[in-house]
Amino acid sequence: MKKKKTTLGVLGTIAAILLGKLKYILVVFKFLKLQTLLSMFITLGAYALIFGWKFAVALVYLLFVHEMGHAYAAKRIKLPVSPAIFIPFMGAVIGMKEMPKSAKDEGFVAYMGPLFGLLSFLPAIPLYLYTNEPFWALLIILGAMINLFNLIPITPLDGGRIAAGISTKLWGLGIILLLAYSIMNISFLGFFIVILGSMEWYKLYKKQKRLKDDQLEVQELEHLLVKLKQESHDLDSIQEMASKAKWKITNRDLIETLNKLRSEIEKMKKELYLQHLSGTFSMSEEDNINNQQVIEGILKQLEGKVAVYKKEVLTTETYYKTDKKTKAQLFFIYIGLVVALAVSYYYGNDLLMNHPEIQRELNR
Repeated sequence: MKKKKTTLGVLGTIAAILLGKLKYILVVFKFLKLQTLLSMFITLGAYALIFGWKFAVALVYLLFVHEMGHAYAAKRIKLPVSPAIFIPFMGAVIGMKEMPKSAKDEGFVAYMGPLFGLLSFLPAIPLYLYTNEPFWALLIILGAMINLFNLIPITPLDGGRIAAGISTKLWGLGIILLLAYSIMNISFLGFFIVILGSMEWYKLYKKQKRLKDDQLEVQELEHLLVKLKQESHDLDSIQEMASKAKWKITNRDLIETLNKLRSEIEKMKKELYLQHLSGTFSMSEEDNINNQQVIEGILKQLEGKVAVYKKEVLTTETYYKTDKKTKAQLFFIYIGLVVALAVSYYYGNDLLMNHPEIQRELNR
């Protein structure tokens, strides 16, 4: 018995060291394109140490199929994503390399995870009926629980991403549901997701609240760009325009670029002043060309940042807008999947509770 405890202690220490060094190992394996396989085996080992290999394999299988659902959906809409990464005691994740074009597309990618998750444990039903092994009933319960949890309408869970195409107001319901669940079950992961979801909801609320102001700011910035280009040869004029505009702009990137423009003009004017003191009353043609190139370069940077800002504002305006037909479709397939998973959970639970071995254990 003592030897067994010592062995488990050694294995636990090795696992802890491996988990602690996980981020460094993943960097190496990312280069080798094997991060999914590596993280899968680390997660498998972590679960096996606590719950045994049989349970660990079942859990990793369910998570893997769920993530493959997201990968399949992303491929269908040509959305680039990173390989799946397994995180011990947290789950698994596939990162999007760029945002989908709309909440509808994001909902589609999110929906396919739990749908594949449902399909992943359905074979356990005939396997249980054929073998009468309680393990298969447990697999049904586990698969249903994982995917039902993911369908709570709160970001970053799949349910929140699906609900976004229906109404972001549903995120409030998700926060309440998950908070209640977390309090009842003392779930630190649940509390963490509630915090993330609340922050995301508040962030979106702020963006939508200042949308009209941002749209007006974009128009003013585009007008400013035109005037700056027209007056790019007049240092005093563009310096004055940049100074005035700085106090009206809220975007930090744009403020920094305008400050850079003002700083460069100050240098040019200082150089011109020094030349006047030395008796030279005009800048050389080469200096004028260089100055003009510097100004044009900064204005090009400003133009690029205004374009990015304009795209962000447009995304805030249009991303979560879906027609009534799409909202209805998302709602019914979402509810349908929730019902299917809930029925599966209760069916698996019924099978397990009525199994002779379980009954004997309960009656002891």
